[in-house]
Amino acid sequence: MTEPNVYWAQLLKKIREESGLSQRQLARKCGIPQRTLAEYENTTKPRHLSIYRVEKILASMGYELEAMLDVPVDELGC
Repeated sequence: MTEPNVYWAQLLKKIREESGLSQRQLARKCGIPQRTLAEYENTTKPRHLSIYRVEKILASMGYELEAMLDVPVDELGC
């Protein structure tokens, strides 16, 4: 089973890349530092994420948190 922080790191990176956004663009869009976003996407040592932060990042890309809760890791293609 994948650790929750690694799951969210993989999910956020995958969605960002599919949206055609750089880390810098997404960070500006959701009002967080690019370095923080990079730490969130780091699957080797993922930073702890609050569910509220995940929701904010997803919303800035047009996704709803509820739709992402049941996405299996193997479907992420990471």
